[in-house]
Amino acid sequence: MSLASSAVAGAPVRIDAVELAPRGERLHANLEVPLGGEPVDGFCVPLAGWALAPDGAHVAIQIGDGRRVLRRLARRIARADIEAAYPQLPGAARAGFSLAFDALKLPAQFELHVGGIVGDGLTPEPIACVRGTRRRFEPLTGAGPAPLTVTTLGRTGSTLLMTLLSLHHAIGAFNPVAYDSRPFAYELDAAIAAASPGSRLRLLDSTAQGEAWWLGREPVPVEALHRLDDETREMLLGAPVERLLRDAVARAAGFARELTADEERGEPRYVAEKCWPGHVPRLLSELCADGRELFLVRDFRDVLASMLAFNAKRGYAAFGREHVEDDAQFVARLAGDVEALAASWRERQDRALLVRYEELIEDPAATLTRVLEHLELDGTPALVGAIVERADALLESTRLQHRTVQEVSASSGRWRTDLPPALREAAEQAFAQPLRELGYA
Repeated sequence: MSLASSAVAGAPVRIDAVELAPRGERLHANLEVPLGGEPVDGFCVPLAGWALAPDGAHVAIQIGDGRRVLRRLARRIARADIEAAYPQLPGAARAGFSLAFDALKLPAQFELHVGGIVGDGLTPEPIACVRGTRRRFEPLTGAGPAPLTVTTLGRTGSTLLMTLLSLHHAIGAFNPVAYDSRPFAYELDAAIAAASPGSRLRLLDSTAQGEAWWLGREPVPVEALHRLDDETREMLLGAPVERLLRDAVARAAGFARELTADEERGEPRYVAEKCWPGHVPRLLSELCADGRELFLVRDFRDVLASMLAFNAKRGYAAFGREHVEDDAQFVARLAGDVEALAASWRERQDRALLVRYEELIEDPAATLTRVLEHLELDGTPALVGAIVERADALLESTRLQHRTVQEVSASSGRWRTDLPPALREAAEQAFAQPLRELGYA
């Protein structure tokens, strides 16, 4: 059961190594596919094996990247061999799992952790770790306004930075004071959904109907792709997938050009949009040779304090706090986002610019000047001064709505007084490494 490519050098994905975990007391399992050193003919990672709990408990398969859960999968593949080996265990007849895991959202060097959630457990029992390489996309030039991604988290001053950028004649952004327009992220995510193995297989078999039937939300077993001949598999998962992504970038650039059109300013060189750390800014950095990226960061302890204060001000939970039971769990959840941001910086810092919230609010003119130098745009003192003055006027009406401190100067270091001792200690431990990496004491 292999999806090995006949053209190893040009394979979209290559499996570099598979490390199987020792068998534990709570889980008997094995990952049989893929094999280390195997090229894969398509932008997917084949994952197949079996899992059983010795006590007969239910087992769900979980796939993660070490920071967050990427996919959960039920065991439902018939395995007569496992049933024969464990006839006394319920569920042995269908202990198998199989999935062609979409690789487009993975970094060029990826690591997938496959585990089993036993019974009502929260932590997966390890099954295997798969390390591999996704082929980078060749960048294109001259496809219209280039994306200027502001990769950040919430409560980092992104509205201020986006407003400053939008007021430069060479940068387009649609009214960032009131909107969060993200055409590149929109088109890319739509294309990725259409390029997934489940969606592509709908081109061959459209029997399943219902709302958004073409997405093919059901997991695609490795065997379904293995039954295809090489030519058909290439048509589904090879070069056409790249074209889908490139067409998405072109559509986004065209839409952004029209959305930010201004007869006086002319066509912008860049179109700025906020991005969560992850696959969107990564793919844009690969696909768009003329694109640029800014990393906007803030002391993550202050980010936590600001998020909790903003939730309290509005009277409802957001930023992911709504998905956990208490603030301590929220710290752990936020730590995953923080690590994703730090990992993105490590991956692309050689061609990106780091912008710190603390410097932005203390001296927006100096920060904007540094940004414009990075973008190779006009940044004369007169122009920068005019932009800062106009941005200040535009943001005046929103300050009461967004601010959670009396004076903006009080927003730096607020974690020392705003967070209770236990939460403060948890945040310091959870964010310690990313804070050091990004220049915070």
